[in-house]
Amino acid sequence: MRSWSLPIILLLLVILFPIGLLKIPIIQKANAAVATISLVGYASTGWVGTDGTVNPTITIPHGELLNITTSSGDGKLHQFYVDVDGNGIRDYPLDLMADSAPPTSTTTLGYVAPGTYTYYDVNYPATMHGTFIVLPPPGSNFAITPNWWLAVIVHGSQTSSTTITVSSVNGFSGTVNFSPPNGPAGITGTLSKSSVSVSPSTPGTTLLNLTAGASTPEGRYNVTLTGSDGTGSQTMSVMTLVFVADFQLSGTTNMPVPLGSSRNDTFRVIPTWGFSGNITLAIAVSQQGPRAFLNATQVSITPQKWAKVLLTVDTAGVQLGDYNVTITATASRAKSHQLVYHVSAWPQSTASPPGPVVQTQSLVAIGILISVMALIMLDNLRDRKRGKQPQTNLQGLNLTKGFQL
Repeated sequence: MRSWSLPIILLLLVILFPIGLLKIPIIQKANAAVATISLVGYASTGWVGTDGTVNPTITIPHGELLNITTSSGDGKLHQFYVDVDGNGIRDYPLDLMADSAPPTSTTTLGYVAPGTYTYYDVNYPATMHGTFIVLPPPGSNFAITPNWWLAVIVHGSQTSSTTITVSSVNGFSGTVNFSPPNGPAGITGTLSKSSVSVSPSTPGTTLLNLTAGASTPEGRYNVTLTGSDGTGSQTMSVMTLVFVADFQLSGTTNMPVPLGSSRNDTFRVIPTWGFSGNITLAIAVSQQGPRAFLNATQVSITPQKWAKVLLTVDTAGVQLGDYNVTITATASRAKSHQLVYHVSAWPQSTASPPGPVVQTQSLVAIGILISVMALIMLDNLRDRKRGKQPQTNLQGLNLTKGFQL
């Protein structure tokens, strides 16, 4: 089984937001620019760009994300990564890494400090490598780079942290002072240090802590951080996703049940985003519907422990028709979910109608009749071969005498 890196998982979360799968509204889109590039991998030659260039030089401005699409041109497994620390080895999570190809995949790579790096293929680094350049911000003495371009806050823990690195540009040495992080209502940001010292050989670092208020809606937000050296300033942004710890119900909701019988289904109570707590279960059935029972009316779940509950539906004494059985699960006044079973009560299957009964005496008579006719035909054939006329008169022979069919 393949392992998924954190950047890839976070990218999937971002992709799922706009299509509504996670049912979370977009509050505010991040304004970071995004560069795009497509590469096709060949183990014998290298990464090939859209213009045919082998192992092309990739150049992006500082503060831009990179959407990279990779595919395999030779059917072999390829995986693009940027060697950020320059040791020639793919180091997680420091080095930026795209998803594997095949199949064709598109991955968003996060921010990198200004500099010149080398990109590789994980499996064929000797032939598949090129130059990756991040241009410094123009007219600035420093660059601000977050460790992660995406932060996730889950209510319950309510805090997400990311390291902010301040690197020197053009030989700058000095102090960079930060303004308080700027986020939308409901998101609060604090820094472990409001100023850092920077030199060409030693970057400065501070920790950005992000907190969501108890009433902050789930969604996607943008938080910015501005630093100044007294002569100029730089601003960077971190996309922030806010989730609320919750739970969900899952079961096989289409349930045909023969009349006069019963059927069971086990549904699951599943925690999401770290939910932990007690959940009360109640059951309701549509009017004149079947009887329904649960084997538990309260369950306790944690992020590591799901709950399974057995539902039994009994259609004894119920008329033919469709009914609803509704399970309501409640953790608090503001946190309640329902699971509706659609029960179809249908007649019991019946045995096939009996076929015609054939008496043994009739079968014996038919067998004798066929045998006698066969003997007569054989005798006639022998007479014809001898030149004689057949002596048997079939019309005068009553073969069925004495038998009643």
